[in-house]
Amino acid sequence: MSSISESDINLAKAFSETKPENIRNVCIIAHVDHGKTSLCDALISSNGIISSRMAGKLRYMDSRSDEQTRGITMKSSGISLYYNPVFVNLIDSPGHVDFGSEVISAIDIADISILVIDVVEGICSQTETVLRQAIKCRHDVILVINKIDRLIIELGMDVSEAYKHMRKLVEHANSCLSQILQGYLLDDEWIKIDDEEARIHFDPAKGNVIFASAVYGFGFGLEDFALLWHEKLKIGKDELKTALFSDSYIGNGGKIMPDAEVKGKNTVFETLVLTPLWEVYKCAFKDADLPKLQKMGEKMGITTKSKRVPEAFEEFMKQWMPLTKACVRAVYRCSSAKVAYQNEDALKSLLQSEEHPLWEDIKGANEDSVRSVLIIVKVLNYNGRKIGMCRVLSGRVNIGDELFNLDGGAVKEIVSECEDSDEKDESKSKIEDMFIMMGKELIPVSSVGAGQICGIALEKDFVGRTLCSDYVVNGGITFNVSHVEPLVRVSVFPACADTESFDELRAALKLLTVLDSSVRVFEADNGELTLITAGEVHLQKCIEDLKDLGQKSLTVSEPVVPFMETIIPEVSISYLKIVLNHLTECNIKIDLVKIKLRAVPLPDEIVAFLHKNGNVIKKIRSKEISGENGKLVKFRTELRAIAAKLLPGMKGTWWMKKNEVEVLKMIDKIWSFGPSKAKANFMVNNVYKDEESFSVWDGSNKRAQWVDQAFLSGFDVCMSGGPLCDEPLQGVAIIIEEFSMAEGADSTILSQLMSAVKGTINAALKKLPLRLVAATYKCTVQASSSVLGKVHTVLSQRRAKTLNEDINQANGLFEIESVMPIIESFGFVDDLRKSTSGNATAQMEFSHWQLISEDPFWLPTTEEEIEHFGEKGDSVNQAKLYMDAIRRRKGLLTDDMIVVNAEKQRNLSRNK
Repeated sequence: MSSISESDINLAKAFSETKPENIRNVCIIAHVDHGKTSLCDALISSNGIISSRMAGKLRYMDSRSDEQTRGITMKSSGISLYYNPVFVNLIDSPGHVDFGSEVISAIDIADISILVIDVVEGICSQTETVLRQAIKCRHDVILVINKIDRLIIELGMDVSEAYKHMRKLVEHANSCLSQILQGYLLDDEWIKIDDEEARIHFDPAKGNVIFASAVYGFGFGLEDFALLWHEKLKIGKDELKTALFSDSYIGNGGKIMPDAEVKGKNTVFETLVLTPLWEVYKCAFKDADLPKLQKMGEKMGITTKSKRVPEAFEEFMKQWMPLTKACVRAVYRCSSAKVAYQNEDALKSLLQSEEHPLWEDIKGANEDSVRSVLIIVKVLNYNGRKIGMCRVLSGRVNIGDELFNLDGGAVKEIVSECEDSDEKDESKSKIEDMFIMMGKELIPVSSVGAGQICGIALEKDFVGRTLCSDYVVNGGITFNVSHVEPLVRVSVFPACADTESFDELRAALKLLTVLDSSVRVFEADNGELTLITAGEVHLQKCIEDLKDLGQKSLTVSEPVVPFMETIIPEVSISYLKIVLNHLTECNIKIDLVKIKLRAVPLPDEIVAFLHKNGNVIKKIRSKEISGENGKLVKFRTELRAIAAKLLPGMKGTWWMKKNEVEVLKMIDKIWSFGPSKAKANFMVNNVYKDEESFSVWDGSNKRAQWVDQAFLSGFDVCMSGGPLCDEPLQGVAIIIEEFSMAEGADSTILSQLMSAVKGTINAALKKLPLRLVAATYKCTVQASSSVLGKVHTVLSQRRAKTLNEDINQANGLFEIESVMPIIESFGFVDDLRKSTSGNATAQMEFSHWQLISEDPFWLPTTEEEIEHFGEKGDSVNQAKLYMDAIRRRKGLLTDDMIVVNAEKQRNLSRNK
């Protein structure tokens, strides 16, 4: 950024003057190692930023040293490419599951997604995840089938096998697309499903499918070969393009005929596309015949200068079928920044409601608009300076403009000047600099219009995502894209335990949360600083980031993964014993207050339903929704339906002999749902008659407020930390069966009542079998048959449960799907690589919470058990090991035996 070249000045001028109609905002998404960054390199080389020889090898967008070392992208980064008159703002995103927040940032800011799929690996878990997010944001999606050279070089397929394989891959992609759409749109919106599916359906004839090999820099759509052949065959270009990927063949006289497969003929695609391509590959890699390759080039007007066959082949293909041309052509046909938000569904995915005060401003994407609106998706660190990656949604912004943060507004209408001048000043910040983002470089620009993606530096810290030239309250923009909360936590300490060092670390962690939106940082009452990340690789990246921020000597604790606790049905005892034994009673001051309650297990389906509707539960608890609110009515109806189906007859529980009517009455009497960490629990007030009972559904408080508060607080505290190891509970229903107060009771016993409720619930829980619930990863391993046994050995050592094992017909590798406790996953990838000598790879993503069936308090009781396990049950009880480790970490009591006096009787004899 020290000196600006003439080319940079011209680029900045074009960037500033390009109209929204000629702007395309594109993100590249894919599973890890499917070729996103190589595709970026190919596009970047076409602008002369890097040498075409280095494209696919340099990984220009991976500017971090650990990205280059690992060979994976860890952050989203942008670059602006100019193809007169079109400006393409390109964002490369990570494929590794640990960096999901970076992918979300890329999708949030773009209108078009290029989905890259390895032709051999096919659609993987992360492919479906990123496609789902792109569809949810109403993106135009371009499918790039990458690494087609692997079909020839690695798998040795002939043209017929390759065509069938690629056709199946396109069909699989369309199948995933349909399932995702049906999951988002309701059954009564079938017309929308059909329209949306028709819009983004992958069809090579539509031009939204590209066949490529990014590492060699070539790619093509059907129209490239239609243009090449239509004059020779005397067939219309559009007719030939339509027939190229169909079940048609070229008959006698050059006519296109149907039913190629039935008649045993080569399809048009095999004849006109794959056969010439296979001939070039055969000449370059099988025969290694440079003169023949050069002669083929001369006939086609292609000149190759390289003397080595692989380099000559690369030159040949880049000139014959340049990847950049195919990609830019496909991108140009997609939505421009001008029309991207004119689609109401796309705009609604951004603003959530037509009532949003910025609806009309953003819908027009007008650079001449009076009101300028920016949205910041992430903050980057450029040589110690914070730069916000943002998109201008409306108007035009210039250096020196003062913008307001809209994410904390509280008024109901749009105003040009804030009435509260103090509030206005606090939320206002001036733009110091603006930049065109060029990967690891920045090019200064003085003015940016609507539709462009740029970098900005502000006078003050970045405190919100939405910036506007006017103070628009309730104008904050919240993206409607979900992602998994981080689960892996560590404690971090500075090398020197003094106040200054802690203050510096605290400031660095605060900055880290700004730079990485998926990081969570908490400070305990004792000053301990906790860092929570998405996974092991993400944790390592965060530690490196802290070192870059000046925290060179850090002490990092062992990773900690959260568990949950639950209760399970007790099927070994009769229903009468369950009713009598599980009822728990408490008296305060000799019947001044009397409480009777019981804890009852909930089935897994209800637990999953409550987790899924966590946002609704949060709003119910905060009384944001109540009564006839649509979301509340839908949630209540679905909960009643699932409870009526599953709870009656649930064996080993109090629900077993309850009928459907009784169960529905219980649901109607729900007093409270669990707190944020323990949403999948509820408390039922079964004390009073229906007209007197108070429930979450109507928001009423018919009893004294202090009594409500005591019960709700006691319930929340107990659900936040269970009896096993003070971890949150799930799958528990607390039924309040009796509550009475003597005449002398008043609010002075509030704290006693709250403690009594907490203690009674805790005692009720201990009367049922208690179990731990572990967070689990879904682990997919690809390995050759020679190391299959070693893979299973490593998986079993990590307590993984194999779900499926199958062979990938395309590459001949075995794919093993399993679930593994996250607590066991640390170092798994390294162990797998060492055990298999690098012949196996693994991909892990969060799956679900899994019940650990082992009883942490189990001891042998029968003669057979004592004979097999010994009187003390000396076999490994994994649940108890987990429980004791958590209790030890939290400073809770364990039954560890401590040697008090380590003495040994002296042996006076001497060996001679």
